Amino acid sequence: MKVKAIITIALIISAALMAAKVSPGVNMEQFREGKYIHIDSMVIEFNQTDADVQIKYHLSPFAQVYMFLFGSRHLEPKIEEIFFDFKNIEVQRIGRTSALIHINDISRQNNEYYLHDSRELGMQPDILTLVYPDRTKQNIEHAKATPPIFYI
Repeated sequence: MKVKAIITIALIISAALMAAKVSPGVNMEQFREGKYIHIDSMVIEFNQTDADVQIKYHLSPFAQVYMFLFGSRHLEPKIEEIFFDFKNIEVQRIGRTSALIHINDISRQNNEYYLHDSRELGMQPDILTLVYPDRTKQNIEHAKATPPIFYI
């Protein structure tokens, strides 16, 4: 029984890889930085000293098959790797195309202002959007780090 299961899984993976090679819509070059994940957008919503981060990504065909077979929790180390320069991160939800992360102490309070020091990102998102508490937004293309900012 185990041999049949292993052969079935191998056939599914082989079929997915072959379909990815033949499919004209997949640009494998975009997976170079993260090997199997490409970050389309990252939205950081600041809330006092904390922030909520929503990441939208797409996976290589092999990673999609792997996630289908074994679940999305195996992506958690890769998501955490993106935020290696941050201290207190909590992955709240991981899906097929997005993840939600909460970061404690992303900024520090100084009188009535909050100060955020620049932090390096483990992978470059196509678009990084910063959302301040007053709901104003700032977009940055291909950011390698978060910028140093202050907000009220």
